[in-house]
Amino acid sequence: MEFIKTDKWIEGKGYKKRILIDDLADKVNLIQDVIILPNQIVPQHKHEYTDEIFYITENSAIMIVENKRFEVKPGDMIFIKKQEMHGFENKTDKELKLLVLKINFRKGDSYLK
Repeated sequence: MEFIKTDKWIEGKGYKKRILIDDLADKVNLIQDVIILPNQIVPQHKHEYTDEIFYITENSAIMIVENKRFEVKPGDMIFIKKQEMHGFENKTDKELKLLVLKINFRKGDSYLK
């Protein structure tokens, strides 16, 4: 098991993330600490091979899964299967903070709507 300790944040479209753990025995093989910035949208996208588990840690926002919109808040855990379209809308003035566990992660496995 390899642990990645980094303070480096990776900038994305409406969010930033950092890698906490990079490999857990080919099951959950990537864990990210993610912040969706205030008044930003993470575009709907899907993954060919990767399942994801989102755990909301701070504040709330709207999550879109397969064109269904719902509010997410601290303590919520959402499972997204590979091939499911999903994204976020943070229309608040606060950062949405969450952990993302990726299962069967492959680099570059993300496709925008």
